Amino acid sequence: MKPTKEQELIYDFIRHDSSHGIINAVAGSGKTTTIIESIEYVEEGKSMMFCAFNKSIRDEIQSRVQEKTNRNIIVKNLHQLGYDILKSNSSQFYKVKPKKYYALIDQSLETSNKISFLKYLKLHKVNPKPTNSFDQTQFNFFRTNFKSQLLECVDKFRLNLGKNDLNHFKNLLIHFNIIDTHKSNKSFLNSLVSILFESTKELLKDGNTLAKFKNEIDLTDMLYLPKVFEIYPLKTYDILFVDECQDLSKAQLAIALKFVKKTGRVIAVGDPCQSIYGFTGADIESFSRIEKVLKPHKKLNLSYCFRCPNKVIAYAQQFRTDIKPFRDKPGEVHHINFNEVIKTAISGDLIISRLKAPLTLIFFGLIEDNRKVNIHKDDIKDVLNELRFLFTKQELNLTNRFKNASGFFDKVEERNIYFIEKKATKFSDAISKEEFIQQETEYIKRRIDFIKKQTSIHSEVPTINGLIQRIENLISNESGAVKLSTIHKCKGLENDRVFILDYDKLPYVKENHKAWEVIQENNLKYVALTRVKTTLFMVHSSQVHMNEPEGNLFDNSEDIW
Repeated sequence: MKPTKEQELIYDFIRHDSSHGIINAVAGSGKTTTIIESIEYVEEGKSMMFCAFNKSIRDEIQSRVQEKTNRNIIVKNLHQLGYDILKSNSSQFYKVKPKKYYALIDQSLETSNKISFLKYLKLHKVNPKPTNSFDQTQFNFFRTNFKSQLLECVDKFRLNLGKNDLNHFKNLLIHFNIIDTHKSNKSFLNSLVSILFESTKELLKDGNTLAKFKNEIDLTDMLYLPKVFEIYPLKTYDILFVDECQDLSKAQLAIALKFVKKTGRVIAVGDPCQSIYGFTGADIESFSRIEKVLKPHKKLNLSYCFRCPNKVIAYAQQFRTDIKPFRDKPGEVHHINFNEVIKTAISGDLIISRLKAPLTLIFFGLIEDNRKVNIHKDDIKDVLNELRFLFTKQELNLTNRFKNASGFFDKVEERNIYFIEKKATKFSDAISKEEFIQQETEYIKRRIDFIKKQTSIHSEVPTINGLIQRIENLISNESGAVKLSTIHKCKGLENDRVFILDYDKLPYVKENHKAWEVIQENNLKYVALTRVKTTLFMVHSSQVHMNEPEGNLFDNSEDIW
């Protein structure tokens, strides 16, 4: 296909200019195709590297580069690049342990962070030497809380190349909601920040020592330690292409820039309106930060969307005014209710959701309707855990417990509703409290009903855990399956027909949302809208309301490597 004028400007820039380039590309604008075509315009003899955001992007680029050009270009993702720096500066083999800091935190509570932990307990008025079951429950709860907060601190500190400064650290904790400024007084918060600051420093000292002398690292160490150890790659490149530059953490950006020569050029490509990973530690100002770092640079645009029909682009323009259709493209937009999705969806459709709970309900309905279902690999565990968490470990694994015990499912339902009612005490507003209890109770009953139906269908399976594993086996990888994905995981995907669940609740609003979180919620709606190629179904919300954790972009190490 003949390139657009914008693409021609980019190719001309690559061929004749010597400055850095920053390409602002709308969704569906063919940025990957444009970058690959750009390779042909790089001067012969210039060394090139393509820096991909993660493994899946790396593999796609690598495959397409090999098909398109004979030019020599190295394609690696950011964690690979960080690991290469560490490996090339050490005579020893590095051992990658994704759970490294989990073990270190447990050890530190008995050693380097023992005093800090005692201070933490005292601050929360918890007995450090439990003498009864209540004290023990309180102790266990706050021990788990401390470990969780400390893990968040050490992760976000490294991804953001944190400074050894208390105020900087406090701002980091507030930004990433590690502490809640709305629930505690100033004195309490300052004490908590001080405890976490000292604990994080001790933990990082332990972790960095382990990396230096025993060569044990986790995935975030790959991005952080090259900065701490002040080490560099053995080889740098004349041209560095950086993809998805709107979602880089400060540590990732620092890694990427280590691979370009001082006399070299960086071509960074991204879409600020597709920045959606701020909760994982990504720098929400990454795109504008690159503009400040790369001097001199030229700004270039890809504003034509090849993917979406005109009607969908009209909705997307509410979030990005400069996105426009490449050519007149008819399409359809339908408004339907949640209970119409199962009968409306056909083979190959993509169903996406901001939250996992509505997606789980659709999964149940499709399975009960004997439909083929494909779930994004990162979401499968969460969907199945929605079922597992209803039961105790004993209930999950006891043989035929659910077949022989009288009223087994009634007792499971009663227990789970009890916990919901306990959780509802946090609501000060009576109406909100009742709505929460009603919605969560309906969700519990729907999950239990699904399990009960599956026990009848798979009567030969003796345990609940075995039944859930059987359900997992029903998830298909075949092309004809209905695809389910959260919006976070569908970024980069496209589909002829797309259903957006709970469209009327987007952008998702949460109490005390920070300004940057509001922006990212708008971005998520923009990402959802721009997945569709022909037909969009805006699905009116179900009544399920869930306070779900975001999860972590780096939870799945396979997607990184």
